[in-house]
Amino acid sequence: MRNDICHFVMIPMTGLGLSSGGHSRGYRGDEWFAYRIELFKNYTLKSLLNQTNKNFVIWMSFRTEEKTNPLCIEFEKYMQTCGQPFIFTYGGLCFWDDKFPNDNLLERLKLTLPILKERFDNAKFIFETLQPSDDCYSDETINNIQRITPAENTAITHQKGFMFNERTMRVAEWCPPTNPPFYTIMYPSDVFFDPEKHFEYMKGFKSHENITKIFNCIRLPDFNYCVLVHQKNISTNWWHPFRGKIFNWAEGWII
Repeated sequence: MRNDICHFVMIPMTGLGLSSGGHSRGYRGDEWFAYRIELFKNYTLKSLLNQTNKNFVIWMSFRTEEKTNPLCIEFEKYMQTCGQPFIFTYGGLCFWDDKFPNDNLLERLKLTLPILKERFDNAKFIFETLQPSDDCYSDETINNIQRITPAENTAITHQKGFMFNERTMRVAEWCPPTNPPFYTIMYPSDVFFDPEKHFEYMKGFKSHENITKIFNCIRLPDFNYCVLVHQKNISTNWWHPFRGKIFNWAEGWII
């Protein structure tokens, strides 16, 4: 186990993207939130607990409003039984939300980073791996990431992955033409925990799609992540144009 890095697997639970039906930004109501929590427990969390390398912290970010939400309170109690280090923060997203041109990222960093610094400022470098709350990484992903030597202005990226249809149990390739929302950014510790420096470090990075233009990128082999297709996806569905070959359990890959 290496001690020169602190590795966060950062999971945005609420506060991401547009909302409808009168709900606040990045929150689509308690029914939606309860459903997302169950998806996380059944898929994402299991993939994290199954990692061969356990040297990471599950960091889950929420809007301020969720701090008193009974669903979130019960969720935190559940996480305490999992045996993996974790932290909940309630300052909102700590990356740019490309749905909002006038995003207040710096304000959110100022609310959140001091809380992380108080508990985890004990390494030279921070690795921050984005983990969508309803998707999965393969069991060797954390290990493969931590084998890479820390360096400034560097990111670890992926390209092709899998997609899994929860309803039909079918598996296919996921072939995005640009960088997907699965990546790890490396920060010097003094930069990561300082809101102003962190904000400057992220300058120009407004979407996962342009990460390869902002950082020096090291790409991991394909098929280390899986996109989950479920009943309440916002933009992903089984007929998405990024879907590639379908896997047939009897015949292997088919077109």
